Amino acid sequence: MAGEKNSLNRILDGIELPDFVPVHQDFEAPHLTDIAGRIGEQLAAGEFAETVQPGQRIGITVGSRGIANMPQIVRVLADWVKSRAATPVVIPAMGSHGGATAAGQREMLTGMGFTPETTGCEIVSGMAVTELGVVDGLRVWYSSDALACDGVILANRVKAHTDIIGDIESGLFKMAAIGLGKHQGALQAHSQGLARTGEMIEAIAPVMFHKANIIFGCAVLENALDETRDVVLIPTGRIEQIEPQLLAASRAHLPRLLITEIDVLIVDWMGKNISGAGMDPNVIGRSVVGVKNPQMHINQIVVLDITPQSHGNATGIGLADVTTRRLVDQIDFTAMFTNGITSNGMRGGRLAPFMPNQKMAIQCAARLTLKPDHRALRMVRITNTLDLAEIEVSSALLPEVADNPAMRLLGTPAQWHFDANGDLFAPTETGH
Repeated sequence: MAGEKNSLNRILDGIELPDFVPVHQDFEAPHLTDIAGRIGEQLAAGEFAETVQPGQRIGITVGSRGIANMPQIVRVLADWVKSRAATPVVIPAMGSHGGATAAGQREMLTGMGFTPETTGCEIVSGMAVTELGVVDGLRVWYSSDALACDGVILANRVKAHTDIIGDIESGLFKMAAIGLGKHQGALQAHSQGLARTGEMIEAIAPVMFHKANIIFGCAVLENALDETRDVVLIPTGRIEQIEPQLLAASRAHLPRLLITEIDVLIVDWMGKNISGAGMDPNVIGRSVVGVKNPQMHINQIVVLDITPQSHGNATGIGLADVTTRRLVDQIDFTAMFTNGITSNGMRGGRLAPFMPNQKMAIQCAARLTLKPDHRALRMVRITNTLDLAEIEVSSALLPEVADNPAMRLLGTPAQWHFDANGDLFAPTETGH
């Protein structure tokens, strides 16, 4: 390895990186200031007030994404269930994530801040499922833990999906078909490939709405700053009508890069808590099944690290062109390949070439652009694909920033400082 590293040094050492400037991207970002009040006013309405009766056991779903304020939202729902003299429990609803094991999914919840203390209720993590029926040749599986409850509150964020394109993408339908379907349901929903997963979800979820014990949905909506924009409660019988409307409205609030022609995009952190694809294809353009955002044109993507909350599942690393040994050393290949096989998205688990440190990874990506003047490259650095309000851009992009009223400089051009290991930041820092 020493000789190999020396040969890499000989190739990359002479590549000079440009100066960088911190920049703020201004997004219209309406946000909800009183989450508990917003949920409470809806729960007081007649269509929800009688959905829970004294003595009942009510499940509340939680998925694998790092959704802003989700522990608080679950706590508000749990406290309301208790106020009805009933008992709330949290049910992990995340398909194949967490290695498709009960212990792995419980660990994921704990890593995202969902504990009996924060939610105010027990976490019931199991992978057993019960068949509810067959639709279009698809077996409909439903969590046995959820079915053992007297009712289930289906809670999830409604947002554009990483790979699915349609009127239903990521939201309550998906939380039902894949989340409450557990690993068996995820396998069924992806059994005809990612390109048809949306159709499978749209067929499976309504069976659950009509035959299972889902009492209402709780749709969380976000703004472009990853903040809670609204929380909408939906009677089960109206989810099919309302979720497409919420998804359509949410597209205007997606985080995005205002610079769309980029030579090298540097992503500090990828992770399952950030996006199902590690990096949101709606931001980077690339997707496991093709192009998600055709406006983005990025020559090279380099990813520097993976979040601890991912527990080694580096699904989405296949969308990168270059990464680091530090990231690769953290990969739990069993968890990543389980996720990839289940979703038929193994491209996302292909290993990108990895360099010994972050500086060399960035230098490698710069060289792979095939552009002769590396100091003049159009380069952008982001923390992750959720946190896009503050980014860094290379000096070549300063004229574009100056011409865009939605972008403003936060400093002056300067060289990055790498530590003795050739890294920009330490492993102990967090990405989200």
